[in-house]
Amino acid sequence: MTPHPATTLPGPALAGPDSRFLDIDGIAVHHRVTGPEDAPTVLLFHHFYGSVATWRHVQDDLSSDHRVVSFDRVGFGLTERPPRSRWNGRNPYTREMSARIALALLDDLGERGAVLVGSSAGGTAAIETYARAPRRVRGLALLSPAITGDVGAPAALRPLLRTDTAAGLGAVLVRRLAGDVTRERVARSWHDPALADEADVEAYARPLQVTGWDRGLWEAMTAERPPDLRHVVRRIQAPTIVIAGESDRLIRPHWNRRTAAALPHGRFELLPEVGHTPHEERPDLLLPVLRGFLADLDRP
Repeated sequence: MTPHPATTLPGPALAGPDSRFLDIDGIAVHHRVTGPEDAPTVLLFHHFYGSVATWRHVQDDLSSDHRVVSFDRVGFGLTERPPRSRWNGRNPYTREMSARIALALLDDLGERGAVLVGSSAGGTAAIETYARAPRRVRGLALLSPAITGDVGAPAALRPLLRTDTAAGLGAVLVRRLAGDVTRERVARSWHDPALADEADVEAYARPLQVTGWDRGLWEAMTAERPPDLRHVVRRIQAPTIVIAGESDRLIRPHWNRRTAAALPHGRFELLPEVGHTPHEERPDLLLPVLRGFLADLDRP
């Protein structure tokens, strides 16, 4: 078990040698860029409670022939958690901000377009990004996307939980519920939890060392109403693949199949004996599917 530390540090103090930080709307956003500069770009959106680190298997593999960008949404990973006194009238923990960050990263890299890959709530953020800039999206790969719900409090309670008093109490609750990282907790949505190792634990433990991690996670959980993107899905014109794990208990495969059927240019892929986050549990099964999808998009 890895408990959260008594002292915390700014994200850059915990970063790896290939970490980057970009100031976006006054927030230091942690991201990683790998692969050839002249290769097609892939932009990765992590799941709730995930981070750049949870994409490491996919990013390292795809970087042989793609420029791959991953980033930590506000509230996660090593990205800064701004207190409310620095919000400047806009809540930075929203899905809108995730889309703004994604597009700002592409601008910073001089990239006009990219393939968006999103897992669970990251799939939601990828769809939000498409809705704001469809011409910059070459395709989408959605891993059990959260189309009509996400992690957090019930929608009716969220306005009450956004008060300053509730936020203070929420940070205490977050420390109690999420402050200890174990293999069992990391892999509880996997088909085979025995596959989790110490690197998987570290990917979730390191963000708990970032200043304000507890407050930031609470803000992310209560920032806005759960999404309902069914109307957006029906309008997506980019080629899209929806990928589901056969053993996913959080977003059931039949729900993912329904999402794929609603897409104008969608298809569905089911991975056997895999849970909710195949990029962590079984990248060996996920990567051939992703590579096939990217090859179709890259073909003249």
